[in-house]
Amino acid sequence: MIHERQLRTVDEQVQDAIAHGARLLVGGKRLTELGPNFYAPTLLADVTNQMRLMQQETFGPVLPVAPFDNDDEAVRLANDSDFGLAASVWTGSRSRGEAMAAKIKAGTVMLNDMISCFGIAEAPHGGFKQSGIGRTHGDMGMQEMVQTKYVDVDLLPRMRKVWWFGYGKQYQQQMGGFVDFMFGGGLGTKLKGALQSAGLLRRSNRI
Repeated sequence: MIHERQLRTVDEQVQDAIAHGARLLVGGKRLTELGPNFYAPTLLADVTNQMRLMQQETFGPVLPVAPFDNDDEAVRLANDSDFGLAASVWTGSRSRGEAMAAKIKAGTVMLNDMISCFGIAEAPHGGFKQSGIGRTHGDMGMQEMVQTKYVDVDLLPRMRKVWWFGYGKQYQQQMGGFVDFMFGGGLGTKLKGALQSAGLLRRSNRI
């Protein structure tokens, strides 16, 4: 049973798909004999990503099936959406499934499964794109509930800092050497940079 407003949305999506060429294989109607808010399990074939059913969230028992020629096309179709909460890859080849899962833009990708991960407390749960930000569950979910604060203590309060004012030509050369020392590509570059930047520890205010 689903809410009346959701039921109307599901029915409109199904009818839109049929009107644009999808084949209804089963279902596609309300089950009024069970009550006002029941919808028959529905299977649609030959759907395309231009149909509302494939571009909007569907909170109802509807399974749309779209054909594809290769794995890359299947991934492209799966990613052609504003949503990315969860996805499933079904295949007899684990390596093939994992390769596809790595390319699908969703917060959770299950291989030959569709629901068990939501019951795993250690698995971070969350989405990509319009499916929200942040995570719940697991270490990442715990971090979402923590306010991070960095406390910086100057352990050498009487030492002049290299970033204090006094930015003359000599200082520029010394800082250039310091950059080479930190990020230079070779040992020779790093050693030369260390020597060139040594004066930073005793520089004055002179420009």
